[in-house]
Amino acid sequence: MSSRPRSRPFLYEDPVEDSLPEVEGPPAIWIRDLRHRYGRHEALRGVDLDVPVGSLYALLGPNGAGKTTLLKILLGLLRPTGGEAEINGTPVQKLRARHRQEIGYVAEGQDLPEWMTVRQLERFLSPLYPSWDPELADELRDRFRLPVDRKIRTFSRGQKMKTALLSVLAARPRVLILDEPFTGMDALVKDELIAGLIELATASDWTVLLCSHEIGELERLADWVGFLDRGRLILSEPLEVLQGRFRKVHVTLGPGLLAEPDKLPPTWLGVRRAGNRISFVTCEHGMEGWERELRAFVPGVGRVEVEPASLREVFVALAAEGMGGRDWDEQGGLR
Repeated sequence: MSSRPRSRPFLYEDPVEDSLPEVEGPPAIWIRDLRHRYGRHEALRGVDLDVPVGSLYALLGPNGAGKTTLLKILLGLLRPTGGEAEINGTPVQKLRARHRQEIGYVAEGQDLPEWMTVRQLERFLSPLYPSWDPELADELRDRFRLPVDRKIRTFSRGQKMKTALLSVLAARPRVLILDEPFTGMDALVKDELIAGLIELATASDWTVLLCSHEIGELERLADWVGFLDRGRLILSEPLEVLQGRFRKVHVTLGPGLLAEPDKLPPTWLGVRRAGNRISFVTCEHGMEGWERELRAFVPGVGRVEVEPASLREVFVALAAEGMGGRDWDEQGGLR
C-alpha cells in the first residue's frame, strides 16, 4: 500500500514529484483504480487516491466530476464497477457496524429527526456509539449556540447543519466525510464551522475528506487538495506544495501584437485575453523554463507580471481545460 498520494504526471516534473512529503503509515482512505459506470457513462475512470491520516483533504471538481459517486462508494452505498477502496484498512465492501462507528458523514440537506430536540437527539445517539463524548457534545452545543429544547424542525438551515455536525463529531470518528457542508450558509456561520472543524480535527487527529464548491473556505481549511474532473484524479498534493508551484501570469503584449498564437503550451491553463493582455495559470517548474516558453510562443512580449495563484484560480483554470477529458497513456501521461 503506497504512502504517497498518486498524481497525474502531466502536472509534475520529477523535482516536484520528489518534493512531495512521505507520509508515515498507511493512509486513512486508500483508493486504487476505482471505476464506476452508470450505463454507458463512466463516472469514475481509474481513480488512485490516498488521504493521509490526520489530514484535512479537500476534494475539488466541477459538477458531474464524480465526487458524489466516489463518496457513495466509500460509504458502502454504491458498489464500484472495478477497483479497490479502503477506510482505516478495511475494504469498503466489508465495512460492518463496528467499522462504521468510526466513520462520520455529513451532507448538504441531510435528513434529521426534526420532531426531536437537540437534547433528545443526543440521548438517542449516545448509546449507539461506544466513543460518544458527552463533554464534547456540550462543548459543540455551546460553540454552535444551539438551543437544546426547541424542535429541530424550527431551526434555520445553518442550525440544522450544526446539529448534524454535533451528532457526528461527538461520536469522535476517526474519519469524517463532509459533502457540501457550507451550502446556503452566511459568512458568519461558515466561519464558525470552519474554526470549529480546524480546532477539533487538529486536537483529535481526525482525518477529514471534504467536498465543497466553497473554494475560498477550503483554502483556509484544507492542508491537502485533490482535483477530480470527468472521473479522473488530476492532482493530489499538500496545499502548500500546490500554492508554491502554481503561478498566475499576466502578459502585456508589445505594440502591434494583437493576434494570439494559434497553439499555446499545454502547461498554460485557462488562457484569457483582454485587450492587449493575456493571463494564464501555469505549473512553475523553474522561472527560466516558462519564460523561455513565453517568449517563444508570444514574440514581442512587453510587461510580465507573476503572482502566486489562489486555489480558486487553479480550480477555474483546470476546470476550464477539461483535464479529465484529455487522452492519457497507460502511465498516466498525456498522449
